[in-house]
Amino acid sequence: MKLTKQIAALSALTFCTTAYGDVTVDITGATAFRAAALTAIRAKYNASNAAYQFAHDQASGLYTGATRSIFKGTFPGIAGVTTVRTSFNGSVEGIRALVDSPASDPTYYTEISGNLVTAAAIGGGETHKDTPLFAKTVAASQSEIAFSDVSKAATPYSGFSLQPSDATCGVVVFTMLTNEGSPVTNVTSQQFRALMTNGFQPRSLFSGVAADNPDGDAPGPNAGYVFGTGRNDGSGTRTTYLGETGYGVANAVKQYVTNVSSGTALTTIQLVPAGGVNVPASAGQLADNKSTVWGNDIAGNGGYSSGSALRTDMGKTGAAVTVLDDTGADAFGAPVKADLVTWLSLNDAITARGNGAIFCSFNGVKLNDIALAGSTMSATDRAKVTEGVYTAWGFQQLYRRNDITSGDAVTVYAGIKTALETPANLGAAGITVPEMHVGRPFDGGTVAP
Repeated sequence: MKLTKQIAALSALTFCTTAYGDVTVDITGATAFRAAALTAIRAKYNASNAAYQFAHDQASGLYTGATRSIFKGTFPGIAGVTTVRTSFNGSVEGIRALVDSPASDPTYYTEISGNLVTAAAIGGGETHKDTPLFAKTVAASQSEIAFSDVSKAATPYSGFSLQPSDATCGVVVFTMLTNEGSPVTNVTSQQFRALMTNGFQPRSLFSGVAADNPDGDAPGPNAGYVFGTGRNDGSGTRTTYLGETGYGVANAVKQYVTNVSSGTALTTIQLVPAGGVNVPASAGQLADNKSTVWGNDIAGNGGYSSGSALRTDMGKTGAAVTVLDDTGADAFGAPVKADLVTWLSLNDAITARGNGAIFCSFNGVKLNDIALAGSTMSATDRAKVTEGVYTAWGFQQLYRRNDITSGDAVTVYAGIKTALETPANLGAAGITVPEMHVGRPFDGGTVAP
């Protein structure tokens, strides 16, 4: 918890008339759950019935997709002004931030003059990245709280202590997804393991049509390859899909990322090189895509550092794609038909679908209503999760640093966790814990009542 005395500054705030010590609480972790997290935080500020301010790095009204945001005002149960800052960079990275400070401190927005608009009324005044002349700066800061799609036990930091012993705050739901124009409609655990092992497979493995194999005896007009793509190992989304499909959360994978594309079509994809980039770096490569947490930064084991970048590429066609190996050499000698298969949270998948991506069944089960046109799960789709038919989900965890056992940071923690008990605050992100009629003993474990 970070305490500052800013009495002069407080007197200038339109929503504060009495001088108190300010409190700032920093929250990091899961990108897959950020929409629910930000909705819950805002719900708590709304519950104070006082004006507040917030700023974020997205366009107007799209704060639930923000990587960084900052809220400032009255938080229920805390006297004076409470600032809550968020910086979402992945579940495993979030847990690391709690146990490995200052080496792994995330970067948060600093409170510079002008980076928060004046709150004109209850409900908050919003500043965002497209506000004219709006400047933001960032600085590293030790986090108090972290969201994670997976339990601490599924990360390299299982030996560290965190609070509380039961950190479960919801259920986050995922789906298999393929890019626009792909004929893939279902992905099994076996097929996904084959992708993670080799990096790509012929379309025939997914269609059951021999002519879809470019390397077969009689390739047909739809012959092409399916490539595995996904997040780097700082992501809870990746930990969840490697656990759920039985691949193994710490095992190295072979994943491809997009290097070059147009607004609608993939141009070049590459097996992620060690370090994320070649030397010298090629167009579109990012060092942030490297493997980060298991000490296994080898070719293929990286992935997208952000769910937002991955969901964007899933909305593009792959009719003629140049495929590079990890060295940057052309792996096939000519462009090929390329389908991408990945696993994304429902929030990210819905955004990708809006750009053309396609929801797939997982092991033959599909969230049909949300795949067609929904933005939240129907009662039928929810029942598939709550009764155990659909297993692409994990328990969301909300951790605190082990040294935070009382005080204002605990009040913020408890307030957010309570807000997540309201289904509307979770939206498409997932399901409240009381709704579940099944459980699982660990990430990727057997689902049963």
